Amino acid sequence: MVTDTKDSKMSRRATSRPISARELWRDVHLYLGLFVGALLVILGLTGSILVFWIEIDEWLNPELLTVTVPRQENPTQSTVAYQPVDEIVRAAKQAAAPDSKITTVYGARNSTAVYAIYASQTSGDWQRIYVDPYRAQVTGVRSYDADEWVPNYLMDAIFKLHFSLLFGVNGETLVAICALLLLVSLISGLIVWWPTRGQWSKALTIKRGAGPVRFNLDLHKTLSIYFFPILGAVLLSGVSMNLNEAFVWVTQQFSPATRQPQYTLISVPAPGAPSIGVEHVLAIATEHYPEGELNGIYLPGNATGVYVVTQRNVPKLSSYWSERQIAIDQYSGEILDVRAPDRRHSAGETFLDWQWPLHSGQAFDWPGRIVIFLCGLACPVIYITGVIRWLQKRRAKTTANKRQSSLIINKQARGTSR
Repeated sequence: MVTDTKDSKMSRRATSRPISARELWRDVHLYLGLFVGALLVILGLTGSILVFWIEIDEWLNPELLTVTVPRQENPTQSTVAYQPVDEIVRAAKQAAAPDSKITTVYGARNSTAVYAIYASQTSGDWQRIYVDPYRAQVTGVRSYDADEWVPNYLMDAIFKLHFSLLFGVNGETLVAICALLLLVSLISGLIVWWPTRGQWSKALTIKRGAGPVRFNLDLHKTLSIYFFPILGAVLLSGVSMNLNEAFVWVTQQFSPATRQPQYTLISVPAPGAPSIGVEHVLAIATEHYPEGELNGIYLPGNATGVYVVTQRNVPKLSSYWSERQIAIDQYSGEILDVRAPDRRHSAGETFLDWQWPLHSGQAFDWPGRIVIFLCGLACPVIYITGVIRWLQKRRAKTTANKRQSSLIINKQARGTSR
């Protein structure tokens, strides 16, 4: 019996040849895409929903999250005034659970929206208290258990799934690591896709009248390449939010002038002096920076923490992301730091400031949000077409191996018969 033919030797030599760099990147793209790409489906779909989470939440819960604007008693006034912030916070405190501490005050996003007041408890449980800003009346309260796996409220559950896969702090780290791996998969896909013979038209379009196999391949590569910069920015910004301290540190290595986040600033306690109130803090910020709308007030987390007042839609500040953050000493009322597009100290700060606006699409208002929404919807299509492509190639390879084995066996049989 002939046990080693010329054909089998050639086959072994062909399979043992060195793998090229392009083939290596193809394998990296394949296996990362297969195993980590499934997460992209979850992140993409939940991300698309979260682009409009406020609007969806208000639509589902109008009694809780929207208010009616009172009739104007003075016709000379252009708008009806809100109640003082202290009154709004006082109403929230009355509705909060015992032993609660107010941590954040979010302003109304428009004339028919509520204020959202966050309150935490020593147990780790917390609440989101909604207040009518015109009447300083609580419209409702949402309570959250520190140990709950899935929040009781739809948008919060989707957000937690998107942010941590429902696994808390460990889930946040896992999502960040997977986002980094997906970035590698994205880059490897670009390398594999890059036309080697300058056939750009073929690489950037879907062939008309193509069969199922070719159409699937073209759909996968065109969606991937057109959404490449957007998807890359979204994945990177996701890492910046889930691993913020490490992300800032890495940025500072490339841009040493980049400042630490404002929550690391320190207030200097004065003997016998109490912390100034929310209303006073807002007055200080407004006095120095009267332009813009109140986005939120972050209260000090401890005796040396600072207030941070954030303003949105600041006129003439930026055409893309017009926000200002003002850090204020909780005892003296001194402005310790201001962050805004016109107050950046380094390229690193510009890079960091862009992460959230790009991730949410809010940097470019409605066009930006729609693009991020479509990018999220493209993610499952990219993954499914990639899996289909892998199955097609696997099936074709199996068929080819069977055919080759059959030819070798037939030649061996003919050789033996001679």
